[in-house]
Amino acid sequence: MLNKSKYYLIFFIFIHLSAPASESNMEDNLLIKNQLNNFHTIKKNTDMNTEWELEGQMMMKYHNDITLINKPYLNMYKTESIINIKSDTAIDPSGKMEEIYLKNNVFINKEYLTSDTPMKMYTSYAIFYISKNLVETDRDVTIITSDSTTTGSGLSANMDTGMIILLSNVKRIIKENDKFRIIEGNQMIYDSNKKKWIVKDAAADDLKKVIKKKVTTTFNIK
Repeated sequence: MLNKSKYYLIFFIFIHLSAPASESNMEDNLLIKNQLNNFHTIKKNTDMNTEWELEGQMMMKYHNDITLINKPYLNMYKTESIINIKSDTAIDPSGKMEEIYLKNNVFINKEYLTSDTPMKMYTSYAIFYISKNLVETDRDVTIITSDSTTTGSGLSANMDTGMIILLSNVKRIIKENDKFRIIEGNQMIYDSNKKKWIVKDAAADDLKKVIKKKVTTTFNIK
């Protein structure tokens, strides 16, 4: 778990994002270990295949390795798909790209290499666990596929298995032969590999509470 001083530093970084720059604020510069503008970095595995690529407008690493990224754009390369992730800002609490916190205009696009059927997800805030290839949020989400648009509150998406859970208040609009039909439920599970949806009567309240706690206690999960 992060100590109290690190928690306050993270809170300071978020406040700093919304505040105008000030040349007189010398404490800001004292916290920064290094800064890169218009950066691009690649992670390769032991077989020298590219696992992911990250680029952005700016990356600032602070003295305790907490890393702030402006306009991040992350590509994850899998055997059967490519996953593109971007947002306005992101914070990596460990500086090791184990997990990142995406904030504002979060966009996730999964493209299958063997078919032209992308899946797009939009939300305002999400936690992406890179080692697990898992995306979670307690915020409103929109998922767009080739034949449907689905909205709901809260998401847990395992991008490896393709299992995506919309946690509550779900509404799916399906287009078939130029006609539309609507399916609603308290929870929906989407198998993105098989392109199948399951509707459930009960919302995933317990999972949503766990995710909400992670979000509201920002970064204090170590």
